[in-house]
Amino acid sequence: MTTTESAEQRARIVLDVHGMHCASCAGRVEAALQQVDGVRSASVNLVTGQATIEPVDQALRSQRLIEAVQQAGYNAQQRRPQAPTPSDPRVLATQEQTFWLRRWVTGFSVLLVARLLHAGWPALAVWLSGLLLVTVIYVGRPYFISAWRLLRHGTINMDSLIALGAGTAVVGSAVTSFTTQPASYLHDGVMIVSFVSLGRYLESKAKRRAATAIWRLLDLAPAQATLVDGEQARELPASEVQVGQMLLIRPGDRVPLDATVVSGESTADESWLTGESLPVDKQPGSSLLAGSLNGAGALRARVTQLASESSLAQMVELVRQAQTSKADVQRLADRVVAWFVPGVLVVAALTCALWWLLADDWASGLSATIAVLVVACPCALGLATPTAVLVGSGRGAELGILIKEAQALETAGRLTTVVFDKTGTVTQGQHTLVDIRPTAGTSAERLLAVAAAAESLSSHPLAQAVVQAAQQRGLAFRAANTLETVPGAGVRAKTADDTIWVGNPRLLEQAGIAAQTLENALPDCQPTGTTVFWVACQEQLLGQLVLADLPVPHAKTAIAELHRQGLAVHMLSGDRQAAAERLAAELGIDQVVAEVLPEEKQQEIARLQAAGEVVAMVGDGVNDAPALATADLGIAIGTGSDVAIDTADMVLTKQDVRDVGRAVALSRATLRTIRQNLAWAFSYNLLLIPLAAGALVPWCDWRLPPAAAAGAMAASSVSVVLNSLRLYWSR
Repeated sequence: MTTTESAEQRARIVLDVHGMHCASCAGRVEAALQQVDGVRSASVNLVTGQATIEPVDQALRSQRLIEAVQQAGYNAQQRRPQAPTPSDPRVLATQEQTFWLRRWVTGFSVLLVARLLHAGWPALAVWLSGLLLVTVIYVGRPYFISAWRLLRHGTINMDSLIALGAGTAVVGSAVTSFTTQPASYLHDGVMIVSFVSLGRYLESKAKRRAATAIWRLLDLAPAQATLVDGEQARELPASEVQVGQMLLIRPGDRVPLDATVVSGESTADESWLTGESLPVDKQPGSSLLAGSLNGAGALRARVTQLASESSLAQMVELVRQAQTSKADVQRLADRVVAWFVPGVLVVAALTCALWWLLADDWASGLSATIAVLVVACPCALGLATPTAVLVGSGRGAELGILIKEAQALETAGRLTTVVFDKTGTVTQGQHTLVDIRPTAGTSAERLLAVAAAAESLSSHPLAQAVVQAAQQRGLAFRAANTLETVPGAGVRAKTADDTIWVGNPRLLEQAGIAAQTLENALPDCQPTGTTVFWVACQEQLLGQLVLADLPVPHAKTAIAELHRQGLAVHMLSGDRQAAAERLAAELGIDQVVAEVLPEEKQQEIARLQAAGEVVAMVGDGVNDAPALATADLGIAIGTGSDVAIDTADMVLTKQDVRDVGRAVALSRATLRTIRQNLAWAFSYNLLLIPLAAGALVPWCDWRLPPAAAAGAMAASSVSVVLNSLRLYWSR
């Protein structure tokens, strides 16, 4: 993703769309939005109930989009950027569940009472019929209203089929009551709307469970913030706090916004982002992340980001974008759904005509027609992909794997090769003292202390590694008075009494120590991929310090897991060939290309793609951005540079390369679930629609009753959602 694309992404308009109940609804809203002038692209997600519109320019107004949705027969409102409000989505979800549960309970209760009373008192049949009719109207009211509203706009959807099926049952009951063979279809009508309402209830409950990942993120940031002005403290909604204002964060409080500590000392649990279970020390100058849990100390901190721009808000937005985006595999389902409802109406009309013309049994034909209308389910087709993406991306967020687009999940599931950057990705990105080699008569402590005294005046990363090692060992040393850098050789420092030399053998020759003396005292057997400092004080050789950029924890395990998944693992590095090959051999990496520039990394990725590989690039630095953009899938380490994170398709928020394998496994599981959902949805409709029409009657006189058809239709949507929920157990 380029910087330009990031700006466009921020300009996207998001609408909350109300009244969508099936995939054809989402397709109709999407088509209406795409026809609005000034819209570059529009995507509607049935599961989240959101439409994401990318405008051509800033001139496009949301009101025009809302009007287009209304003309299609639905309602919409713009979702405005603001601080997360954790209660709102759950309140709406709970209201939806209660709405459908009430209708289901009413329908089945009345049906049960009617069955019992009719069996005991047949004379109550007329009154019971009236009760059933009222129940059909009450329970089926949402479907009738939706169907009528859409019909006024010249469109139809799944609600149209349900309303037509229940309405046909009512009309059929009225007609047969005047014939010589009366047959009441009112029971079927009640069961149809009741079964479908039960399915809607279970579906909304399962979708609520699928959305818990993003709600858990929303829960991390408190809605209120405590502001301080001098000694005065007051509560204010976090969404109203401005940059530069001062926060009071009490012990045990959640940090409401990104801020910088001004006074006080404490610790903060940042595991929600970093995955690190140990609290991080905080003192004046330290950064605080929204959602972090403050420890035992009180802090005053200055706000650095608005609530809508905090690290937590950005993570929430990334998860939302992934959940509302579309994968390529959904295109087939979308094309089918566009013709599904009209096709079902044609099949229903043919069913009625054939039963009447061939069997001369219009009552059975009416029953079969109702069953066809009710059993058809485009909902399962429409839910197959977005529900799996919703759960998969939510599970990824819980694991610290941020997935920007659904397409990234699909690509990750098809990978054949993973390419790692070396420094900062599979290595720690900073040198560490790994060995101390004193000469005879010199202690390791004195060798390290003398070197640290000289290097304490240098800002070079290698010098700082030596100083840090001495401090960690509790060694006492006094910084040198002066420091002189000898280009290509090392440093020369002076204390009050001594001159210290730290560098390569050429530097020590300047100190009056002959090369033969070095070789005799301590042979230079430098391990591949390490840096060796020779240390001398005055004209006395003290020994060697060996530093290396060590692999990150679990790097070898991570690469072994990728191999187990059948992936080839490559490494690109600007480091020396020998050092890169040593690391590759140590970690089990298949191929390594060293001494490459950033543009050469990009060329290597392109070469692999030309050979037919589906390539993921894993990196963390600015110089990795071109390769991340070129790869089929760019994966950025979350602690890396902003450019790398902006360019990547996935972001690993924890410094754990094992998450690359977890991301691939989760993506494959999500892709597998999508395929299972689509296979089930297609098979269900291809099998049950002919059975409902009576395809088996010539052979076994078996038909699918309308009530059973309603139950099967409800079960199909619920089964797709439940199958997707299994992704929560992916690791």
